[in-house]
Amino acid sequence: MTVAVRRTQAQRSAATRSRIIAATVDSLVELGHAGTTTLEVQRRAEVSRGALLHHFPSRAELLVAAVVELFNAQRDVVTPAVRRAQQIGGIDAGIDVLWQSFNSPLAVAIDELWSAARNDVELRDVIVRYDRGMRGEIRRLCGALWPEYVEHRNYELALLILIDAMHGAARARVVRSDRATAKRLASWKQMLHELWD
Repeated sequence: MTVAVRRTQAQRSAATRSRIIAATVDSLVELGHAGTTTLEVQRRAEVSRGALLHHFPSRAELLVAAVVELFNAQRDVVTPAVRRAQQIGGIDAGIDVLWQSFNSPLAVAIDELWSAARNDVELRDVIVRYDRGMRGEIRRLCGALWPEYVEHRNYELALLILIDAMHGAARARVVRSDRATAKRLASWKQMLHELWD
């Protein structure tokens, strides 16, 4: 005979909070910042208005929780790809993984929030607090992808150019073809070979 184990109030509350955050992330990925209303999140999470407001009294707080969740989820998605690239080794495999991290649905959702922060002071203030950690995470990722180049005199310059270029290209991909993306990947690989080899 199976005995049902009742969850504590704290466990139920944590589960509800997680469900709300997951619904927010899904909405950001599918509908973008503008479409991610509290009503949409409430509908997706299948929670009452009171439950939503208990955990997140404002939309900005809800979006900030989603930023943190997206950041952690992005790291979890990219880590196995980094391990595979480390086994292959070299500049080209690292470029492919870094581009994957900039071009994933999670990265698109994060970019949505960064764009929205331009006109949302409350959201911007919170994102600024997390931005340093996120930039540090990108640098850690690059160091894991190319440990043999970290001490190279052109390492910092190459990363600066590459990360800015990938960020811009990820945004431009909304209106440009995959063929343009393939050309960019090839040009980034060539650039790093020229700077580091």
